[in-house]
This record gives sequence, C-alpha cells and structure tokens, in this order.
Amino acid sequence: MRENRGVIERRIAVVFVVDPHGRVLMQHRSPDAAVSPNQWSMPGGKIEDGELPIEAARREVHEETGLMVTDLVPIWSGTRPSVKTEDGIVEIHAFATSTTAEQRDIVLGEGQAMVFLSPEEALARDLGITASIVLAPFLRSPEYQRLRLHTGTD
Repeated sequence: MRENRGVIERRIAVVFVVDPHGRVLMQHRSPDAAVSPNQWSMPGGKIEDGELPIEAARREVHEETGLMVTDLVPIWSGTRPSVKTEDGIVEIHAFATSTTAEQRDIVLGEGQAMVFLSPEEALARDLGITASIVLAPFLRSPEYQRLRLHTGTD
C-alpha cells in the first residue's frame, strides 16, 4: 500500500462480532452503496462529528444489526487510500467483541444480508476495500483466538 499523505476524507469504525461458533458477522453491502457496492464487509460506518470511534462502532452495529455491543476491544487503527478522491484517505478504527446472538437474532438494518460466516467463508467472499485490509489479519490475531475461546468454540 502506498504511504498515505492525503487529506482525511472520512473516519469510519468497523466491528468484528464473533459468535459462539467462532463465526464473524459480515454484511453484504447494497448495490447502491457509495463504497464497495455488492461486496462484503463488517458492520460499521462513518464516525460522526464529535463522536468517539468506540461510540460510532456501538451505534453502527445497533443500527445495522439490532445488536447492542458493549465490550468492544480496539483491534487496529490506521488509514487506507480513498476510492473516491486521489489524495483522500480514510481513517479506520476496528473493534472486536463476542456475542451470544444467533443468526435469528440479527435484524437487517442495512445492506442485502447480514450473516455469521466461518473464517473460511468470510475470506472467500468478494470483500470490500476495508474488509480486504483488516479481516485476514484479525482472523490470524491473538484477539480472535481469545474471542473464539471466550465464546466456547474449539
């Protein structure tokens, strides 16, 4: 990835929600999404002015899934190039949490689908730009392993 020296175009928060089977909640984005249409990503979105990244993460998960998440752990913060402007960059704040929720508990608030996927299923999807940067490193991380154990998976 090139060094990012552009202007911050927007700030986003995304959340890895890990279920009792070690699956990660993924969203199939809408065909008309401004970024990564028809691709897969984690729940999340824009950090509003005056909002902390962790507050945005909680709000976005609730808006998009109906789930209330509390114990969010910061996983990674960094930037990626914008897909909208040549000199723009997007600031990313990624969090993770475990949940006892099941698929039937998910309320689709945005996108075409919101489903729990195994790591292999998630990595095989057509990932959006942010997911393509942060998903694989998260799945290899000690935090993912801890969340899997916390939820009772092997």
